[in-house]
Amino acid sequence: MSKLLGAIAATALVAAVAASPAAAWTPPTTLSTADEANPVAQAAFDGSVLTGWLKPVASLSKRLGAPEPITTADPFEKVWDGGLDKDGNAIVVTVRKHKPVQRIRAIIGGTRRTISDNTHSATQPTLAVAPDGTAVAAWSWHDPAGWRAQVAIRRPGQPRFDKPQTVSPPAPNRQRPFVRVAAGEGGRAVLTWQVQTGAEAPLHVLTAGENATFGADQVLAGGGRWADVSLAVGAGGAVQVAYLGNTTGPTALRVASGTAGAPLGDPVVLATGGKGTSSGTQVASAFSADGTATVAWGKPGSSYEDGGTLEVYTRPPGAAAFGPAQTLAQQAHGIVLAGGPGSSAALAWMTSEERPDHLHWTVHASTRPQAGGAFGADQAISDPAKASLWPSIAITPKGEVIAAWVTNDSGAGSGQPAAAMEQIG
Repeated sequence: MSKLLGAIAATALVAAVAASPAAAWTPPTTLSTADEANPVAQAAFDGSVLTGWLKPVASLSKRLGAPEPITTADPFEKVWDGGLDKDGNAIVVTVRKHKPVQRIRAIIGGTRRTISDNTHSATQPTLAVAPDGTAVAAWSWHDPAGWRAQVAIRRPGQPRFDKPQTVSPPAPNRQRPFVRVAAGEGGRAVLTWQVQTGAEAPLHVLTAGENATFGADQVLAGGGRWADVSLAVGAGGAVQVAYLGNTTGPTALRVASGTAGAPLGDPVVLATGGKGTSSGTQVASAFSADGTATVAWGKPGSSYEDGGTLEVYTRPPGAAAFGPAQTLAQQAHGIVLAGGPGSSAALAWMTSEERPDHLHWTVHASTRPQAGGAFGADQAISDPAKASLWPSIAITPKGEVIAAWVTNDSGAGSGQPAAAMEQIG
């Protein structure tokens, strides 16, 4: 591209950003005075928030209301994750610490069932739920030869998960595989796992098609050490794996794409960055309802814990490649992304500033309209009087965005859950 064309393109992008109207966010609402961590924004009930991580009971706030319990307490179990389908039906996974072994359980429709292989102990589950009720849960399972990754899929409409599938070999040196999952409609899913074995530790990916069975293991290039990974499955089965690997060479934002149930294509490098790290996730990935693919990252600089330059890449439906980056903010940490109706999408992240007695955190957001185009301006959506951090975000089928986070006076990992909403045009 010539310098003139590059200047014209850059001017057009700036104009598109300026033309995107600022969204009208509601004032932030404190949902509860309870000390919570990891509140999860949900699209169901026209915007809701799940709470209860590591507590006996999961609770749900609907449209900024007070959280109400959606499970009952069990003296041997704690909530680890949860999600809602488009109709508001909840799936919650717990860890049960009781003889004969510690195991993973799922609560569906008020019924608890063990979903891990109960011949050996299991821990650290993660869960993803698709709009049609497809759910994928994964965890670390203690094979006597070493910890392994296990995963189970719940098909839409079924009262229980299928039998667990063991997808990794025993890990060396008592290490556990770090597992991430995303669910797609019709029993589809994608999973990555990684064991920290050194600077070039391989990042593995597997996908499951409509048969809800994971296929062959693939190793993705450039995923060394603890890769920062974000997964997405589109309504038609398109899969996207975006990741930032901490390898021995320069860091890079890579994306591997394909179809659930088939091998993914080779990863494509979208950008390179420095070696700095940030608090929370640095990579986010999502599909909008029309198939638009979006990837965002906090491009690392040379310093640690300074956040990154928030860059967003978009691939319209049917396009062969992602377009150029749109830069939204500086010093972004904890980046999260959701797709919505049409081409809409919503981003949230947090930034920090030094204050006399503490590090103060603020939650920001930006949205893209249903008609597509650029993301709108960076907006601070949290209470400036409170430290606000660890955001989560979702978009309802009507195009309403809900963002959730925790607030405190210390910048710690837990606090009072808060949320705000806005309508995408």
